[in-house]
Amino acid sequence: MNYLAIITARCGSKGTHGKFLQDLVGRPMLAWSIEHALTCPAVTRTVVATDSDELAIMARLAGAEVPSLIPAALTKENASPEPILLYILDELAKKDGFKPDAVILLNPATPLRLPGRMTAAIWQFEAEMVDSLVSVCSTPAFFWKNPKKPQASHDISFRSRPQEIPESERMYRENGSITITRTTILQATKSLLGEKVSLFMMDERESQCIDSPALAKMAQEWSGEKGSVDLSTRRNPLEWMDAVVFDFDGVLTDNRVLVSQDGTEAVYCSRSDGMGFDILRKASIPAFIMSTETNPVVSARAAKLKLPVFQGIKDKGESLKALCLEKNYSLERIVFVGNDINDLPAMQLAGYPIAVADAMPVVRKAAWRVLKSPGGAGIVRELLETVLGITET
Repeated sequence: MNYLAIITARCGSKGTHGKFLQDLVGRPMLAWSIEHALTCPAVTRTVVATDSDELAIMARLAGAEVPSLIPAALTKENASPEPILLYILDELAKKDGFKPDAVILLNPATPLRLPGRMTAAIWQFEAEMVDSLVSVCSTPAFFWKNPKKPQASHDISFRSRPQEIPESERMYRENGSITITRTTILQATKSLLGEKVSLFMMDERESQCIDSPALAKMAQEWSGEKGSVDLSTRRNPLEWMDAVVFDFDGVLTDNRVLVSQDGTEAVYCSRSDGMGFDILRKASIPAFIMSTETNPVVSARAAKLKLPVFQGIKDKGESLKALCLEKNYSLERIVFVGNDINDLPAMQLAGYPIAVADAMPVVRKAAWRVLKSPGGAGIVRELLETVLGITET
């Protein structure tokens, strides 16, 4: 599919115009959303819809298109975004006949998105074959409605902790960061949301709006400050991490599979990883394997390495959250090693996402550190030496 990213930045929106131009760690706030769209391989064109000459100049300097300033009639304070999106679609169709399959609306008022977020959202949108996708964040809290006749959104017969509320009873709020809809749906219904909607989970930190006092601090962290710190100089990795989680295929293997005539599968692994996991155990560093596949070969290798393994995982992000909840780990203190797009949900939650050398380009881009070794070539030993700072048994 071909995608058009549209970022709306209206002067008519009170209290936000000036802020879009304000510096946020060395670049205008609007530029954060532009850069995120431009670095997404699936996005064909990135357009800023604005009625401001000043914002239009800045947007073009940042690499976005501004076909023309949007009419004043579309910029009123409480105007919905749909007429603006339809206007941009018409302008591009008249200008050069461009007709995207889907439109991605990015809200510059929530400028922080972890690397690879748009790619992961597009992957989910296509995989679930929905009309529209809306980004949300989980709100672990007990909700009630109708004060005169109180009704609980949760099971009041069992008073658990808010973070332990079952998924079926949990509430999710739209954070406005990413919305995707098929162009045909938008043009036919004049609405961003079709009948089949998918919810794309994002971190609470990414859902901070312009007025959040924590925004500048997080922007500073995400702009590379954390990546510039050499954690390997710290003598004890447990000072900054809780556990290491490894994908299996393409990380602990070289991504090849041998299939015999009776259907039995075998994979190529590195013997040096076995010693690497022994070193991790001696250093009291918890390690886990998390695999999308459910395969006896994964179980056999995990047993050989004496590692807990999670198989048949549909959403590694949710599984990582569950692991952290069970073990009382912090997501920000997790090292996650991956190689393919199904690892992105977990990598975007983990504080220290690592990619192997031959990982997919979008995965390498989302990583805090890219290893020199490809999958199945002793990546555990390299991780020990270059990231965890452990050079001997």
